[in-house]
Amino acid sequence: MVLKSDDVNYLVYRYLRESGFLHTSYIFQFESQLHKNEEELPNVEPGSLIRVLQKGLQYMDVETHLNEDGTARLCTAPFSLVGKHVCSVHTEARKLGDKSIVRGPEPSPHGGHTLVHDAKEKRVVRPADNGDESESMDVDVPDAERDASRADASKRRRGRMVEAAQMLHGHTAPVFLCAWCPGQPSVLATGAGDGTARIWDMARPTDSVVLRHDATDASARVDITSIAWNEQGTLLATASFNGQLRVWTTLGEQRQVLRQRRVPIIALRWNRKGTVLATAYLDGSIALWDVCNGQQRHEFRAHSGCVLDVDWLDNTTFASCGSDKFIRVWRDMDSQPIKTFSGHKSDINAIKWHPGGKYLASASDDGSVKVWSMNESLVHDFTGHSQQVFLVKWLPRSDKAILASASFDGTVRVWDIHANSCTRVLDAHSKPVDCLAFSSDGRHLATGSFDRKVCVWSIKDGSLLKSFIADDVVHDVQWAPKGRIAVALASSHVAVFDPLLS
Repeated sequence: MVLKSDDVNYLVYRYLRESGFLHTSYIFQFESQLHKNEEELPNVEPGSLIRVLQKGLQYMDVETHLNEDGTARLCTAPFSLVGKHVCSVHTEARKLGDKSIVRGPEPSPHGGHTLVHDAKEKRVVRPADNGDESESMDVDVPDAERDASRADASKRRRGRMVEAAQMLHGHTAPVFLCAWCPGQPSVLATGAGDGTARIWDMARPTDSVVLRHDATDASARVDITSIAWNEQGTLLATASFNGQLRVWTTLGEQRQVLRQRRVPIIALRWNRKGTVLATAYLDGSIALWDVCNGQQRHEFRAHSGCVLDVDWLDNTTFASCGSDKFIRVWRDMDSQPIKTFSGHKSDINAIKWHPGGKYLASASDDGSVKVWSMNESLVHDFTGHSQQVFLVKWLPRSDKAILASASFDGTVRVWDIHANSCTRVLDAHSKPVDCLAFSSDGRHLATGSFDRKVCVWSIKDGSLLKSFIADDVVHDVQWAPKGRIAVALASSHVAVFDPLLS
């Protein structure tokens, strides 16, 4: 048996990616130098690290409770990876392989080996209020009742299934990103872990244009970390883990190769005119690029930790957030921020300006969603999610102030800023929700999750309209201006479907 540190690091890296900790995975890949591994690392099955840990835990369980004479100590105490194991009272044993079994504690109703520990499952019962879960109760649920309840809930939350979806094939590694072109509704861009972005014309979906980001080191791994169209729909910017920043036309012609810094790019955004690109880096810096001449306009030492997101307010003002728990607002060519917001207690994963520019929303690992204003600082502090909040998006209407947040607790919450309340808790996913997108008319919301499911919701009444079951983990969902939804999948495929027609 050979156990190599690179193999262990790769399994940890894959676990972070599969669990949605994309920013953390970039940092881990960078510090462990996985991208410089001379050997080609395999595309292992999802959940490999968990399976290895489970098998190891089972072996430790058996080893701990096996006597020298071949008898097994009966123990009902749970066995975990961390902490010292203390067995419960065990006065009787049985001979392994012996048909005569000495009576001990009653066997598990599920049968199986005596060393497997059974625990009662607890269901969280939430009152039907405005989303406050402070009065939640843990209730022991018998197996039969639990199974029936799950079946009923599944029927209520399933919605109509999407029967047909168009699958786009071409990438050879997990697809992390997708983006519809604003100027041409049938044109879709995708980015993956195979070192390429692609431009697809849905009129000819089998003929995609491949946008390569070849590594300067032949053994380096190049993940596409961010893609973005300018608002005019004429140019596509792509960024990679090894610091490459490139600009392309809708036909896939390379317009610019901006100076490579060899530092991973975490996010990039265009200003409103489509003339300046802001790039956020793993080392805490932000760079502004003039797309016309391909030169760097300015560099900001923005955060003490990794910059996790940036978003433009207008053509000269943008905001940034990072792992240092701060949000800063910058103006082009000014070396110091014009505003700093503080209040989050952990990494800030995403920020988004309101379409009217009045508010700035933020999502954090501390489980909160906060809304800020340049005039009043903290406007609202929404707490309702029980785990990290990964993403926030505004309803695309400047006359409304409706915000949606996606969380690792498996729910999406819809917040009304003017009413200062949670108006909807969209709960149909069984695993973390890592992506969401509003339809262009603001009537519907699409959500994607690690549970391989895409849900389409009505904003008006919160009902689940459609569900699409993918072949692997969903990394991104994007809604085209004319109704189609694109889904980026860990299986290396891209799914496209029209939820109103399917």
